[in-house]
Amino acid sequence: MNDKIEKRAEQLTKIFSDIKQLDNNELSHLYELVSLHNEALFIVGDLSSEALNVRDTAYLDRKRIFAECILNETGTVAVKEAKAELTITKLREQEKDANAMHNKYKHMYESLHHRLIDLRQKRNKLEDELKTINDKG
Repeated sequence: MNDKIEKRAEQLTKIFSDIKQLDNNELSHLYELVSLHNEALFIVGDLSSEALNVRDTAYLDRKRIFAECILNETGTVAVKEAKAELTITKLREQEKDANAMHNKYKHMYESLHHRLIDLRQKRNKLEDELKTINDKG
């Protein structure tokens, strides 16, 4: 993991902690919840993008090293490929981990987006109820 991902993940943890402190049945808290969810969406989008960048970098490194191994080895094609595969095993693992991280943040983004829609609808409903009560009073 790189420093940018670690920093953004810490920010996200803080936001989630703040979200847990709020009650989504109170209108004043709903405004803050919507704001925090918007901020979390921005950070998760950034994390997803950064994870994709890490994955693509790992892929390019793996392909480059594989090609270098094939060019520098001697023997049959099968032997060259086998030696190259042994050399890039760790790089395949890094690529797999980065892809898993990207998928994690992509799914988290979708979940937060749906949660944000729910909070906005709930906020609007409470505002309408409050307006109706104030109009009758």
